[in-house]
Amino acid sequence: MKLKLTVAALAAAFAVPMANADVTIAGTFAPLLTYSKTETAAFGATPASSLSSTGFSNASSRFSITSAEDLGDGMKAGAFVDIRGAGGGFDDYNRGAGSGGLGVFRYGVSVGGGFGTVELGRNFSPYTWTMIMNDPHGGAIFFGPFAAMGSVGFGLNLSGGTAAAAGAGTVAFFRTGSGLHYTSNDMGGIKVRASWMTESSKNAAAGSDATEWGASVDYTPENMPLYLGAAVQRRSNYNGVGAAVGAGQLTYTGSTDTLMLIGGGIKMGDLKAGVWLENVKWKSEGTYAAGNPSEIKRNALWIPVNYTLPTGTIGAAYISSGTLGTNAADIADSKVTVMQLSYIHNLSKQTQPLIMLQSSKTGAGITGGGEVKGTMVIVGLQHSF
Repeated sequence: MKLKLTVAALAAAFAVPMANADVTIAGTFAPLLTYSKTETAAFGATPASSLSSTGFSNASSRFSITSAEDLGDGMKAGAFVDIRGAGGGFDDYNRGAGSGGLGVFRYGVSVGGGFGTVELGRNFSPYTWTMIMNDPHGGAIFFGPFAAMGSVGFGLNLSGGTAAAAGAGTVAFFRTGSGLHYTSNDMGGIKVRASWMTESSKNAAAGSDATEWGASVDYTPENMPLYLGAAVQRRSNYNGVGAAVGAGQLTYTGSTDTLMLIGGGIKMGDLKAGVWLENVKWKSEGTYAAGNPSEIKRNALWIPVNYTLPTGTIGAAYISSGTLGTNAADIADSKVTVMQLSYIHNLSKQTQPLIMLQSSKTGAGITGGGEVKGTMVIVGLQHSF
């Protein structure tokens, strides 16, 4: 259920005219209790260790305000703000480490019509939209495919140990970004998204502000049990394979990082199953010392599956990040695997208890030490309005 307020009834209380705008207030509150256990193989002479922790996360909580206005002749305008719990699985809060509470996550002003909708503001990248729409966990738990997709692997930056030669500080692609965003209307089952985003929160030595453009296309033909999709992202002047100057890099003249995601699947009754292939590449331009790579790349496989029951939804996923390759040599033991299983129970249309189990394995070439095995259990209760 959503609470709708007709702003015309409140216009007299404000100095600006708002007579024909409607405002929708909606939200989901979803405190999650998380338990995690990490088992690490020997780090050099240090024996294997096992660590566990329990805590709360509000990553799935969100509160949104949307304004819509009819301009006539099929045109419309609007604005939105999306406030989410901090500490989630996205990298773009631009908040300090350990920040809690809520933060503005998405916002913007839009104009739409027969050509589609154009937004100016901060929103998900087309690549991220593709993952959200195919997330088997229903979007309720923001640990889904973002754990190991679009990055070196399992939410980690490339740093330390064996991986150091490939450049410390390699980062994930934009999950959200500020700039121009476009979404087409449905065209016979085809929908297109495009964006141009810019950020200044990069390593200062990387030169000018980072920019990233992206595009995606989704095809869901009517009366057919299949769907297809693809997305591409291209980022300039972030930090390429490392934190700009240093780590064997003698000069830095720029960087170009690219990402491609392609896949599809079937929808048969209550079952939806897909297969997605991803390729990511970080590349710096400049002069490197001998033996230090200027490019690293990785392939990944994502298999999301969900099944709708009368009482709720079961979600499952398998993610495998392949061996990291460089223009010098492959990085040994740099694979990452993640397995996920979730269940969201429909206590009512607005209230759902949920549970998610996750198992992961990260190679020593990523951690810079020994192989890491992780287990996570997430339980929560979400209520939407």
